[in-house]
Amino acid sequence: MGLDCYIVHGNDRDKAFTSEDAEELKDVQLCGSLFTSGLGQDGSFRGKVYEPFVDKVMGTEGIWHIDGDAHITSAELKEQAEQIEKGLSAYEPGELVKIPHPWYDEDAEYEYKELKDLATLLRVAGSRGAVMLCWW
Repeated sequence: MGLDCYIVHGNDRDKAFTSEDAEELKDVQLCGSLFTSGLGQDGSFRGKVYEPFVDKVMGTEGIWHIDGDAHITSAELKEQAEQIEKGLSAYEPGELVKIPHPWYDEDAEYEYKELKDLATLLRVAGSRGAVMLCWW
């Protein structure tokens, strides 16, 4: 099953939070979600890809698996961004980041820049009052 994440304006959840809202997002490149063409700069990305790393740095499991009208708050987005940055401090820019995958036998692998872009997206969105909706 997929996990698609959508960053939207906190005061208008029908309006995506995009690079038009924050110039810092124009170069963000994440794995696109199944039902959107976004690569992060349009506020959407494939959460299933990144949740294992975020779970690891947050010390939780299934952090983005939320139900119904629930959402990830701005404060939570900022905290997740901060923890991603801390987790990345163990790696060098350009290095391939590998962690044990919680659901599969092989490791989860990420480009350093990709996780840096995720942290940027979450940090900028959180600081501007956006929230994240998750569909799975």
